[in-house]
Amino acid sequence: MNLQRQITVAFALSICLLLAAHGEAVAQDRRDSGWYVSGGLGGNFVYGLDQSGSNTESTCYPTSACFDMILRDIPGYRWRYDPSAERGIGFDAAVGRVFDRTRIEVAYAQRRNKVDQGPPLEITYLDGSTAGASSFLGLGLVQATSMNFFEDLVTRTVTLNAYYDLPFGPSRITPYVGVGTGIAFVNLTRIFFSIEYSDPSGEGTVYDPPLSFYNSKQDTELSDMVFAGHVYAGADYSLNDRAAVGLKAAYARVDDVEHIGTYEYHPHFDTDPSLTNKNTFSATNHWSVTLNVRFLFGN
Repeated sequence: MNLQRQITVAFALSICLLLAAHGEAVAQDRRDSGWYVSGGLGGNFVYGLDQSGSNTESTCYPTSACFDMILRDIPGYRWRYDPSAERGIGFDAAVGRVFDRTRIEVAYAQRRNKVDQGPPLEITYLDGSTAGASSFLGLGLVQATSMNFFEDLVTRTVTLNAYYDLPFGPSRITPYVGVGTGIAFVNLTRIFFSIEYSDPSGEGTVYDPPLSFYNSKQDTELSDMVFAGHVYAGADYSLNDRAAVGLKAAYARVDDVEHIGTYEYHPHFDTDPSLTNKNTFSATNHWSVTLNVRFLFGN
């Protein structure tokens, strides 16, 4: 955990502890103090899901300029994508305690969004230089057919949250603000990539090894656990002295996610059967609006 995350966690936890201490001091004679459970359902969207990846294979592919050369020194490859997430749905549930205007809770939330990986922004050698095109590609003697896609991004969070009810507004409406800190369990339910090489010319050119040797496929999923910070704002409408319903807007910042992937088959397996690739998905921003209900019980 870097210094910025340590400061953020310490700051959020300090707020929670200070509000809890303040609440204990003022809550003893308050009728609205006690334990509560809450739940919510709503929509969300995600942005900032940039992908960068690399591997260290030394394969020269038939579509690349190195295929025309006798000496081939390939340091590996790197790539970048700009995936986009559709609007999704989510829910949350919490248990906590009210101390007059302060609330402290432990919450669980889940958000699900479909993700479109899109075409690659760039694919280069590991040192950043471009691969160029081979003469075989230019002459129509070889083609590459590729497919890549993601499925769902599922983000589950467990957080410690603190809220403060603002002292203004109509008598039955209570606006509030809050902060939270915790962990996020991030799951990208499917990461798929395949590429196949063929000769569309029909001229019967003989390749040694054959073009099918260069085919590769990856079909896997991503799971990682990272830090997440949250900010909340909303308003509750009091139904009675024990129940309230309201709208809550939330912003969450989920840290970078990393994935080490394996291939089902790959031309570099002849040299290194344990070849892997590494993908990093940048820190993502999550916004959500939920309809929440809260029930107070006990003292």
